[in-house]
Amino acid sequence: MATVTLLPKAAADLICHDEQMTIWSGDFVGALSLSGFLRTDLEYHEVAELHEVVAREIRSVIEMALGHPEARTVVKV
Repeated sequence: MATVTLLPKAAADLICHDEQMTIWSGDFVGALSLSGFLRTDLEYHEVAELHEVVAREIRSVIEMALGHPEARTVVKV
């Protein structure tokens, strides 16, 4: 078994694939909605854009976390 150390962007690319981002952004948007932080009259394109914005921000946070000096990302292959 080899150990590969990934740079933060490469690790985020591995973690933040489309299916995972759809799940995470849906969880965040659902939590915001259930907590009353979203309008009830959002149009379809606004909901789609909201999911894209949330996914982008989740990815940004993950990249920053993995890039933190105290973080080290290791993948065993």
